[in-house]
Amino acid sequence: MGKVVLFLGVVIGAAIFAVALIGAPAGESLAAREAQPAISAGCHVEEFALDEGYGISRKIARHVCGAVE
Repeated sequence: MGKVVLFLGVVIGAAIFAVALIGAPAGESLAAREAQPAISAGCHVEEFALDEGYGISRKIARHVCGAVE
């Protein structure tokens, strides 16, 4: 019985670890994209705040191309 519990614990632990790896954001690719300058003319970086409604706010920057209003 002890071996079965140990085996199930290892399997569940490995599954949790795999889910954490799969769900983790790829920060390197995002940083690489943000470091690249805008290729076409008329593009700029716009920074705006995200409000999730729970008092949690963060700012993100994105490339915007096209007419500026």
